[in-house]
Amino acid sequence: MKLIILLAGVFVSGLANAVAETRAAVNNEQPLTLKQCIDIAINQSASVDEADAKVDEFRARLLEVQSNYYPKLSIMGYIAPMFTVTGDANAPVKYDFSPGAWGPYTHLEAMLAMPIYTFGQLEAGERAAKERLNVEKAKLREAQNHVKLEVTKFYYTYLYASTMLPHLKQAETMGEEVYAKAQEFYDQASGKVTKVDLMKLKYADAEIKKYILVAEEGIELSLSALKHTMGLENVTALKLDRSSMPKPSRKLKLDDEPALIESAIENRPEWAQIRHGLKAIASLRESQRKASKPIIFVAGTFESNWAPTRQDTPNPYQYDPYNSLYGGVAVGFKLDLNWKLNKAKLASIEATQREVNALKKLATTGIPLQIKKSRSEVVRFHQQVKLSKSARKAANKWVVFSGAAYASGTGEVKDVLEGIVASLSAKRDYYEGMLKFHIAKAELDYATGI
Repeated sequence: MKLIILLAGVFVSGLANAVAETRAAVNNEQPLTLKQCIDIAINQSASVDEADAKVDEFRARLLEVQSNYYPKLSIMGYIAPMFTVTGDANAPVKYDFSPGAWGPYTHLEAMLAMPIYTFGQLEAGERAAKERLNVEKAKLREAQNHVKLEVTKFYYTYLYASTMLPHLKQAETMGEEVYAKAQEFYDQASGKVTKVDLMKLKYADAEIKKYILVAEEGIELSLSALKHTMGLENVTALKLDRSSMPKPSRKLKLDDEPALIESAIENRPEWAQIRHGLKAIASLRESQRKASKPIIFVAGTFESNWAPTRQDTPNPYQYDPYNSLYGGVAVGFKLDLNWKLNKAKLASIEATQREVNALKKLATTGIPLQIKKSRSEVVRFHQQVKLSKSARKAANKWVVFSGAAYASGTGEVKDVLEGIVASLSAKRDYYEGMLKFHIAKAELDYATGI
């Protein structure tokens, strides 16, 4: 009985690991492969959508920085009521506020300016924005890889529960047949079966029925989790292209750890985030250090003022803001000096630099460890499947021989019960090994960024 309890514990534990929180939305009633499930989940995942929105956000920020290369046009105009004034510098000035002495006063001014040299400040800012955009693109790939891993876990967990259920029902049928034969012996008062033996068989039958309920619930739970990850409503029909665990290949082909680590350095989005993050920080620091340098620009200006209630002054040396028309082109510079603010921004950049350096240290040791663990588990579970296959065959023969002996009256109930438990345990180990192998393989792919 201990073996049955152990079987239930591991089985329930495997199903519980299938529950996780993700988001998605799609509807498809056709049989789907694992790859199709992953593609649907990636396309509809809320976490992926959020990361993709971040990419668009920083793409827009890059365009904002690049917009500084182009001319900027500033226009301002207004119209206001103005009373009449006559006279000038050579004649007495008279003011007329009567109702009929009022008229419009219009003002229009425009400036077109474009930077022509920034001493590298603008170029450094653009490089920083581009690298920051690359960081967000890497985060998007990280989110996609996480969704891929989650879908794979749910997919194989569902297949594990679906594969175990027929074997549990087979054990239930076999137990019922053994119980019927035991009841027959007991009724004949042959002495081959005692009341205790019948109670053991009833207990075993109840335990197996309980595990069948767990398996059925596990199938429903893992499928619901898979639907959730893909964005399907729980009531939506979802068909998979498989109904049982796929067997691993006989020969396992894996690269060695150094090769896998090199692959991770090349493909892992976390490494890409660190690389581009460090480049972005370096460019941002350069841009901030050059913020104290002037910006050279070329500009054109135009201004028009008209007020019929004011006398136009033709003398260019007299200031006349009411009736004028002029414009021109000039080359100038703009210089903003704020040493305290500049120092604060540089301090913020240095703090970000330390954060990224800390993440780099974690990745330098953590990712190789993750690869080592995942690769070791792939190898171990592949070997476990091979060993469990032999144990499964032996346990099946145990059940057949003990059942035949008991049916003929030469065997004991204990042998039959232990044979059923051993058979279920061996099958559990066999299919659980497959489940863990496929999940370990998915985690190795995740660790290497494939």
